[in-house]
Amino acid sequence: MIELEEISKSFGDVVAISNLSMNVKEGSITGFLGPNGAGKSTTLKLIVGEIYPNAGTVTVLGENPMNNPGLKRKLGYVSEHEDIYPWMKGHQFVTSLARLLLPREQAEVATKEAMNKVGLAITGKKIGAYSKGMKQRLKIAAAIIHNPDLLVLDEPVGGLDPLGRREMKELMTELNKEGATILISSHILYELDEMSSRMILIHRGQTLAEGAPADILALIDQFPHQILIQAPKDQLSLLSKLLIDESILKSLNFGETDNKLTAITNEPSKFYSIFTRIVAENNLTINHLESTTDNIEAIFEYLT
Repeated sequence: MIELEEISKSFGDVVAISNLSMNVKEGSITGFLGPNGAGKSTTLKLIVGEIYPNAGTVTVLGENPMNNPGLKRKLGYVSEHEDIYPWMKGHQFVTSLARLLLPREQAEVATKEAMNKVGLAITGKKIGAYSKGMKQRLKIAAAIIHNPDLLVLDEPVGGLDPLGRREMKELMTELNKEGATILISSHILYELDEMSSRMILIHRGQTLAEGAPADILALIDQFPHQILIQAPKDQLSLLSKLLIDESILKSLNFGETDNKLTAITNEPSKFYSIFTRIVAENNLTINHLESTTDNIEAIFEYLT
């Protein structure tokens, strides 16, 4: 589906990608993971034909994506930027893009179908009043309106709350079941593993590792993870006891304020799975959850 062979790309004296090779298999959801500045966005722009490589070859669906309108009709692309118009209504924005490909009546029907698929109602609300999650869904609706074979998404989960992230995962899974191959980037660990059938790690413009999520996470899980938890004071004692009972922690410390816990584990994948179950089973309220060692740069340095 996608093949990059020994790609290099520089912007002046800044080397964004150096001799990078990777492939994305048809029918997969491929997670593309790396720290900020690793070259993820540059790689995705090369794939959709927004920029030229300085060296190497990019092949998408068997073709060169540069200056290839026929190929781009088979692609859907969601950039990392909020390149949407706040003064427009959501359905107007999607319809205006659909009109580039379809007659008016077909564009309006396609807009309704795409917005329904991503869970957005057609209302009079302007995009400027949308939440972060609604804006991400709107961008995806615009990207899938022509039923693309390949969907490329740059950081679509960034800035979403836990519920929004779960809904995004469900949406990606559904679109994949309907036939779309998906390449989705992130710099946050554990956003991609549950939805991805394959993962690629990129660091300093080069491919570091690729394979099944379980294999990739086995590499990452070697690095100790510190997780900050904020919850109502009256629930922290129960939460800490239940976590300790699971024997997945190296340490658990109460913070300087009464509503914080700091957990350290060598098994982050297992921790997040157990933590979610404990919260759901005991109807606990979590105000904030953050991996403070989602300093992915440090983790990638550890792996290299």
